[in-house]
Amino acid sequence: MEISKKKISFLITHYNRPIDLLKCLAAIRSLNVLDSEIVVCDDASQEEHLETIQDYQIDQLLVSKINQGLAANINKGIEACQGEYIVYCQEDFVLDPQISSLLPECLDLLKKEKVDMIRFTSNFPFNKLIPLTATVSLIPKFSFQNFLQNYYQYSDHPFVTRKSFYHKYGTYFENTSGRYGETEYAIRILKSNAKIGITNRILASTIIGSQSVLVNESILENKEYKMNKSLVKVARAFRLYLELILYNKSKRGLMSYKNFRK
Repeated sequence: MEISKKKISFLITHYNRPIDLLKCLAAIRSLNVLDSEIVVCDDASQEEHLETIQDYQIDQLLVSKINQGLAANINKGIEACQGEYIVYCQEDFVLDPQISSLLPECLDLLKKEKVDMIRFTSNFPFNKLIPLTATVSLIPKFSFQNFLQNYYQYSDHPFVTRKSFYHKYGTYFENTSGRYGETEYAIRILKSNAKIGITNRILASTIIGSQSVLVNESILENKEYKMNKSLVKVARAFRLYLELILYNKSKRGLMSYKNFRK
């Protein structure tokens, strides 16, 4: 299958990190994917940063007048994407050059509905995976071997999916803080029949020295990481299983998380 016969949108969300964005863009352009576009969705960055990125090689640059949060930023970008397939990447990530040769296989798996989304990396390795090809594995919906990772099937780390994924499973819950929104969507996807895959090799990495905008969202969340990491993982797992049981898809609210954008 020729990538040139497919229209692919590379969607990048950005907020106040123009240097990181430049590196992210360079990595995408080096893939030399034909018949593609680059869409950058900016969430009301400071004026000096906006002036900087205006000179970057971007096919579509969308700029919010006010900061609306990551969820709204992604939703706006998805709507603007013209491609059948979307490769999503936050500005603090760079895609591996190997993606160029592996992307046709990923698109074929998506087209045949073997998977609904393929992730390129994960902070937490899954102990149990179901091999689909030499390149991609399926994350099981539930596995005791993945007891501490089951709820991490979805992440807003780089992935590829079809634009129709969002028509089928819904877009992101807006007016939420970043971590709240990502967690809510992860639970939403875990409770759905969406099949999430992941590449067997790490194909995306964070830019060294880049600081996540989520780090300073709340003092409470920062304190959590000063605790014993093993205890935090176990406590978080039970907390999220409870959220999974109590989750109401229509209300889309989390019971034990605070939304810091309200």
